[in-house]
Order: sequence, then structure tokens, then C-alpha cells
Amino acid sequence: MTHANYNRRFRSKKQGIVRTPPRKLVSFELGNVYYAVPIERVQRVVKDFSPYGFLDSGQSLVRHQEELIALINLSKIFPSSRSIADCNYLIVCTLTKSDRLGIPIPDMPQILEVSEEQFCEIPQLYRQDQLPPAVEKLIRAPDGLEVFYLNLDLFNPN
Repeated sequence: MTHANYNRRFRSKKQGIVRTPPRKLVSFELGNVYYAVPIERVQRVVKDFSPYGFLDSGQSLVRHQEELIALINLSKIFPSSRSIADCNYLIVCTLTKSDRLGIPIPDMPQILEVSEEQFCEIPQLYRQDQLPPAVEKLIRAPDGLEVFYLNLDLFNPN
């Protein structure tokens, strides 16, 4: 015969909600639209940069600390963005071990902490082949803003 305390002691712990730690993202605004990239992919934020080597595609380069960084074509990826001349900051992201991608932005980026529950799919009717594949999810930010999540692994700078 088993003792009552034996059963209570070895009973599984009460199943509670497993909380995942919030994800940290670097958030920025381009033309009244908010975007975010994973903070672990951001290498640094550079102030006052000088792009050069503009191609017809709109892409260009920046040299920072002896490293060449490819800048994205803002008009193809972010349709509501300003000109690169209006951008004072550069978010330098890691694509691969040796490749860096620069996202020129007009204002200092912010840190955004969100839980996985705040990520949702972008409605297909909205997407309609107009968004680049890198714009992967929509985030409902705590302050009520809607933020587009950029998956840098799906990024095609062309």
C-alpha cells in the first residue's frame, strides 16, 4: 500500500504556461512604415556614412573600418522610403560569414522586445506579390504599432 504523500511528492509538477523569453529586434522607420530585424544579426549601427559606386539597380557600397558593405536598394525593398541622401544611419547586418548588408535609415533605430505570440502572418490579400520575400511576418508591437519583420536569410538585394 502506498502512502498518500508518496503520490503527491512524485506527481508531475503542475503544467503551467511555458514562457519563452522575448525576442529582441532592431526596429526602424522608413516612410511611416516600421520594420525590424533580429538583433543578433545586427553587427553595428554607423552614423554619417558616405555611399559610393551607385549602380543602375540602385545598389551601392560603403567602406567602414576597412570592410566593404553592400547597401540595399531602398526603393525596391521599402517602397515608401526616402532617398539615401536623407539617411543618417546605417544598420550593418550579417548575411553570411563574410557578407554584410547595409540598411540606410534616416533616424536612430530602436530596440523592440516582443514575444513569439506577437508575430503573425501577413494577409495574402495585402501581400499580392508586392512585398519582397524578406518581408516575412507582421509584428503587433506592445505600443500598438504594426511592424514588418525582415528575414535576412530570405533577402535578395536585387
